Amino acid sequence: MILLNGGQPISFAGSEEPAAYGELVSIGGLGPSVNGKLSSALAELLQNKLSVDGSRFYIKFYDVEVS
Repeated sequence: MILLNGGQPISFAGSEEPAAYGELVSIGGLGPSVNGKLSSALAELLQNKLSVDGSRFYIKFYDVEVS
């Protein structure tokens, strides 16, 4: 599931240029290698579709256990 909430004021690295913040929650399967690949894919998507530079987003990864 993806929820986009555009038009919100956000300051990133001392600038109000376009930026993004996200949280990715997965039931297993995350780790340094996977997280890096996901970050790269998200950076490309943000740049191409939303004009957010790849250096201007922050994403939190949460690897949760099955309940």
